Amino acid sequence: MAAPSLLSSKSRAWFALSLLAIGSTGIHAQQASPDELQTLREQVRLLDQKVKVIERKQELKDEDSAAKAKTTASVTAGASGFTITSADKAFDLKLKALAQFDSRHFLDDGASNRDAFLLRRIRLITAGTVAGFYDFNITPELGAGTNNTSTVALWDAFFAARFSPQFGVRVGKFASAVGLEPGANRHFIESPFVNMLQPNRDLGAEIFGALGGGFVEYRLGAFIGAANTTTSFGGAAADNLDGDRTLAGRITITPFKKVGGVISKLSFGIGASRGNEVGTAGSNISNGLSNIASNSQQAIFSYGAVLYSNGDHTRISPSVEWYAGTPFSLAAEYALEKQDIAVNVAGLTRTFNNSAWRASAGWVLTGEEATKAGVTPKNPFAKGAGWGAFEVVARVSGLSLDSKLFHAVSDDGAGLGSTTNATGAFAYGVGVNWYLNRNVRFLLNAEQTQFDDAKTPAAQIGARDDELAVIARVQLSF
Repeated sequence: MAAPSLLSSKSRAWFALSLLAIGSTGIHAQQASPDELQTLREQVRLLDQKVKVIERKQELKDEDSAAKAKTTASVTAGASGFTITSADKAFDLKLKALAQFDSRHFLDDGASNRDAFLLRRIRLITAGTVAGFYDFNITPELGAGTNNTSTVALWDAFFAARFSPQFGVRVGKFASAVGLEPGANRHFIESPFVNMLQPNRDLGAEIFGALGGGFVEYRLGAFIGAANTTTSFGGAAADNLDGDRTLAGRITITPFKKVGGVISKLSFGIGASRGNEVGTAGSNISNGLSNIASNSQQAIFSYGAVLYSNGDHTRISPSVEWYAGTPFSLAAEYALEKQDIAVNVAGLTRTFNNSAWRASAGWVLTGEEATKAGVTPKNPFAKGAGWGAFEVVARVSGLSLDSKLFHAVSDDGAGLGSTTNATGAFAYGVGVNWYLNRNVRFLLNAEQTQFDDAKTPAAQIGARDDELAVIARVQLSF
């Protein structure tokens, strides 16, 4: 009697009715007249025809559904955003967002009017794939660190062709390859000093890919040339005066990838750029130079209105990254820049070297895996449910500016003042990151920064006494 359960619902109905008819025939076969037997056989035949018609209608319906499925797009919504995907998976459109609300509070630094609430980043991201291997990303920035103005900028705008895992091409405006984490820091709220000596975004074209099954990853391209820690490629800062371009790239090696275990995810990288940059005397960025801020985004160094970029600019940045597949994570980086700068309006040019470094680490107290994107809680925070994931973090970082910048022009220097500019800095801090779920997180950092020089109350641009900053952030992303 188990056989009918293996059949379709319509076949089971036909099977049962057939048994009934056959049973009736067997029971009455000896008493039934030939006419009665003929009637029963005719009923079975008609029933068989009806079942076949029903089955054929279902087959046509299934075929129609299958045909529609091949041409009907699917729409999904979840923790990764909103996605529209074509039936053949070759086309998709993703809608994402990033919103960050910050609170900054400064303790014992002798400065006033720095505590603030601000919308640090508000981004609406449109990304997707066309024809299977052409990717695109358009990201406007609506926040830009403002608290009382509306600022709109184009953060990313690029498309890429992924011809194979080994080779692809990307063109447009996108994250620079020089630094490990341009414009960001995985563990802390704000970027460290190394990002002050590297471009953030740049406009150009590059090739990229992974070789040896991910053993080596590479990026190499030509760009218009952005000033340090900026996305700016307009005006003099974009090399428009000389037409030269900047070469930039990064190589990342994961030497133990095939070994297995936690060591397999340890990677080493090095990024670099070189270009000829020419600016004009004037304000920040328009002179081809970028002022420097502390890790809490307070101005500590300015090139002023006389100096401007006027020749070669070379950057190099080695790094180590380890997301071990465990609650532990580590990132460290060094940055060195060498730049030709005109020290007066007559164009007298000298070369200056600046450097910075940082190391940060984290440990997820609740045991989840720490990844470069963050932490996905095993027990997301919800009413009457879990509390999410908690991660403790620590960071140390430093900045060293060329001492010749603060020598007189007559003494082979740039003529900048050390009473209104920091000549170097050292910072250390701790924090806790609370991941309520995949989309919402709360971060809290406390960081102490010790400045070299510029400690008088008359310091004009922020480099006053040593700085203790407490920064909190609520972030929504999907």
